[in-house]
Amino acid sequence: MIALKRVFSVVTVLTITGLGTFFADVKNNLAAHLNNAQGEETTTTTTIEEPAADPYIRPEGVHEAPDGHEKLVALTFDDGPSPISSHVLKSIDNAGGHATFFCLGDRAEEYQSTLKKIVAQGSEIASHSYSHKRLTRLSSYELEKDLSMAAEALADFSGTAPALMRPPYGAISDDMAGQINMPVILWSIDSEDWRYCEQLCQNRSDEQRQRDFVRVVNSILDYVQDGDIVLMHDLYCFTQDVADAVITELHHKGWQFVSVSDLFKMKGIVPQPGVVYHCAR
Repeated sequence: MIALKRVFSVVTVLTITGLGTFFADVKNNLAAHLNNAQGEETTTTTTIEEPAADPYIRPEGVHEAPDGHEKLVALTFDDGPSPISSHVLKSIDNAGGHATFFCLGDRAEEYQSTLKKIVAQGSEIASHSYSHKRLTRLSSYELEKDLSMAAEALADFSGTAPALMRPPYGAISDDMAGQINMPVILWSIDSEDWRYCEQLCQNRSDEQRQRDFVRVVNSILDYVQDGDIVLMHDLYCFTQDVADAVITELHHKGWQFVSVSDLFKMKGIVPQPGVVYHCAR
């Protein structure tokens, strides 16, 4: 009940400060995105309206690491690349950080320039399978073929081979993990941003969408700890704006954004092939 009251209080503050215009911008961004979603790689050059300065009012209760401790977090984005990926990458870069993008092999050719931007910025490309099948339903042969095709496509069009793998839906079994020749990376914080994506929430009011926005942002800010791996999806305008808010707030609080591989290195962890990891602590 306390958490629920705080969400509503934040919504009230947001409404008072005029954040309603922010959601109008989100709606406009969505229309542009959908109109170009079927295009080729050139869709990444579509102008995405920059959010207004500091559009997100910081809620209270952001967890800070104890004094003298590191504040390292890995923000990860699944299901891309897409036109949203470049915006997310820019936000990460403006905060002086890096992220990990778990990409689909069947999107690599269309968005090869985006993949190369990710690599050039210093962020990490990892495998999210070839075409987002539920891998636990595949035979051993089909699994090996899917992972091989994904790794080959991502390497060919980004210039770097993926070193980490995340199965679609987080669906994994012990037997399946043992067949994967890369560390398997899940997450310790799930934003569940996909539940509030434009395609599922077309009929929600502006007030409901404000609440959705605050709920998802708080799902990260209220629980983040040193060594966490955060799950989001670089497919939705909604996530684009959530990511902006989260990056702005955590950067303000002194958090450092690192790739999953760098997070493990900085924590002295050597991830092993076929082993499932949720965080770096």
